[in-house]
Amino acid sequence: MRDQTPTPLTDLRRRAPVARQLISAVLHELIGPVELSYDFYREWNGCWKVRVTISGVASGRLEFTLLDIPGGGMLAMPRPLPERWRTTTGIKATDGSRWTLDASGKLLPFVAPS
Repeated sequence: MRDQTPTPLTDLRRRAPVARQLISAVLHELIGPVELSYDFYREWNGCWKVRVTISGVASGRLEFTLLDIPGGGMLAMPRPLPERWRTTTGIKATDGSRWTLDASGKLLPFVAPS
């Protein structure tokens, strides 16, 4: 069976608009309409990250790690991941899947609490 776990996004060419749209959609779902500014940068290991400044109804800064979903989707995982998002909603990827982190920081599919 092929590994279906997202992997770090290392090629941002032509994908920055998708990343912006995804981050905007994630934040709109979790905190409502906000204004955002983006600062893309590359980590030492080649993975792309984004610093996002939030203004409007809510304000603050979040950092997102960009990940490739097997099959071509993208996941923008906030770091640190707020506890409520980790346990209650998960983070939605462009392919509709939802992801979270376990207590040790391992990425895994989100399963809604029953």
